Parts: sequence; structure tokens; C-alpha cells
Amino acid sequence: MRKIAVILLSILFLAPSLSAQDEGLRLPDGIVKKVLGSLTRPNPKVDTAYILKSPLPWSFTLDNSLIATGASFHSDIDITEFQPNDLTFKDGVTTHAVFENSLQRHLHTKMGLSVGYGSLRVSGGLELGSKNPGKNSFISLSLRMPTFGGTIRYIRLKEYMDGSLSVEGTSPIAFTSEYPGTMLTITGDVYYLFNGLRFDYNATQGCVVDQRRSAGSVMTLAKYLQGDLSMDKRDRSMLSFTNGLFHYSTQQFSIGLGYSYNFVLFHRDSDDSRNWIGYRNLTLNMTAIPMASLYNHIYSLEEMEDGSVNKTKFDGSIVPSFTLRSGLSFSWGRYSIVSTVVYNRFGFNGMRTTIWTPNHRVKNEFDTKADFDDLTAKTSLVVRF
Repeated sequence: MRKIAVILLSILFLAPSLSAQDEGLRLPDGIVKKVLGSLTRPNPKVDTAYILKSPLPWSFTLDNSLIATGASFHSDIDITEFQPNDLTFKDGVTTHAVFENSLQRHLHTKMGLSVGYGSLRVSGGLELGSKNPGKNSFISLSLRMPTFGGTIRYIRLKEYMDGSLSVEGTSPIAFTSEYPGTMLTITGDVYYLFNGLRFDYNATQGCVVDQRRSAGSVMTLAKYLQGDLSMDKRDRSMLSFTNGLFHYSTQQFSIGLGYSYNFVLFHRDSDDSRNWIGYRNLTLNMTAIPMASLYNHIYSLEEMEDGSVNKTKFDGSIVPSFTLRSGLSFSWGRYSIVSTVVYNRFGFNGMRTTIWTPNHRVKNEFDTKADFDDLTAKTSLVVRF
């Protein structure tokens, strides 16, 4: 959290020097000046009857977020054991087993800060309360231009894990970890709006743009997920159930096409454009984007009896995923209250993978399915200046 605070405060301390451009202070680098200007300069092609960009370039946001991030794994396993002296592998006995493991999905309350300058925004947050297993946190960086934009977000979450093991002919055995597992995720998304000159996807996200009239747009979205789920190696009882498996890692790339619409429920322009006095706006956004995971892999790490680590790769097939979003923004003057709910889901359907034990007397055939999801409900107070 200290790193997050340093980044946000550094941006704030830059505000006076950036604002001094209006007073004739010349930046040492002309390229930097052009870049900063592009973040605040309105696009001349935008239909101002539909989209309004605030003359106040800076925004400061206090966020209260409820975040639930989870992961679930389901493996059907055929375990074939061969007789010690059987070299033909014809006398093997096959037993079917089902292994399930999941990170508990609890809502975690986080307080966060965001600082924005024009189309650029940096956000960070840390979990509140003493009941959380670890210092759960997140940080994100976003760039949102009129017709395209992107966000990179990092989430760290500690939560307990549940699981069960069912072997053919026996009753399922359920277990819960004694120590919390750790999930680290990096997500990146890039979108493009086909009607970006009359519709703004950021109008209900606490940015410096507003929707003046109702409009919508077909949009395309590309997402990347890098997720790592690690079990605590002190949890020896759970590792005995997982047969030494202590880490999952996934890499996924998805692309989709959907639709987003802004319903402008009320709008009144400012009486004073410089101070934004008398400005009012109430906008509701609804977005749905079905997606497909085109690049899909899971890696597992398993600690063997001799202390070595065995890495297994599971290749996934093309599976559906999706993004759903709803946002409501109420602005008066330079202040706004913004509420958003966002749900992202990544799926995994693995191709059958065969793993041999070192002595080649046991063959495990895995058919693995998994899902990673992220639910965020956020209420923000935004101040523009």
C-alpha cells in the first residue's frame, strides 16, 4: 500500500507544474507537452451534442469497493496401476477419481484512491478490517480515449481453500485449508468503440467526460489474464490430499464483440463553464460482451517425494467467457457519485493430459475444467478540479 500511496501522491504533486502550462511555463520536452495535451484536448470530431468533456482536467476519487475474486478446478482422473513385473501394460487396473479445489469466494471490502488527469487514471486500494487472511490489495492504470482505451490491473488476494476428493467405490472426502492460499492476478483489456463520436464508455466511470444524450455503440473487447494460485506449503494435510500439488498458473487471451448503452436520465449544462456551476447529469450504463478464450493454458506445480518439482501443462480448447457491466453516475457541479458493478469470467476446458509417475507404474489421465471470475461492486465520490 505504501507503493500505491507514493504513486498517487507523486501524481498529485505534479499537478502544480502541469497546471503552470496555462501561465506560460514551458515544459522542457515538447513531446511531453503534446502527450499531456492529448489527454485533455477534446476530439474535434466528437459530436458535442452527445458527449461533453469537462474543462476541469483533474479528478480525485475516493472508492469503496466490494471485490470477490475466485478460482475453481475440477479434474476427472483415471488412475491406472500396473503390476511390478508387467512390462506390456496389459494387466493394469484403472480407477476413476474426481478432484475438486476452489478458492473461497467472499466479498472483500477495500478502500481506494484514484487520481486522473484527462484520459489517464491511476487507482489503488487496500482491504479494510481485521478478519481478512492477508493484506489484500489492488492497483490499476487506465488510458481512456474517445474511441478506444485500455486498463491494466493487479490484484492480490489471500483466502482459504476448499476441496474434495472422490475415488471410485469410496465416499467423497472434503477438506479445508488450515492456511489461506494466495491468488495473484494481472488482467489487461483493450476496447474499441464503433460509435465513439456519439457514445462514451467512460461516462459512468468517474472520468472527465459525460453523456449529454442517450446513445450506444457496438464495441469490441480483448482481455488477457495471468493468474497464479498458490497453496501454503505449511498446510501439509491439504497437500497430502492434492498429492503434493501446490500451485496453479493460467494464461488466457479472450476477444469478444458486444454492446454498451448510456441512458441519460437527466442533463443540464453548466451556467459557468470555468467553475462548472449549475451542472447536473444522471446517466445509466448497461454493457454486455460475450467473449471466447482463444489462447488458454494452465500449468500446475507438484512437489515430488524426493523434493523435486514436476511441472505439467494443460492445453485448453476455445471456451466462452464474458464481461457484464452496469454503472450509474450522478453529477452536480464538479462533484459526482458513481456506482458500478462489473463481472468478468474466464473459463478453461482442458484437453486430456497423461502424467506418468517416475517409476512408470502409475498412469494418471486428467480431464480438467476450471473457471476464474472477478466481481467488483464500487461506489465512488469524484471531485473534478
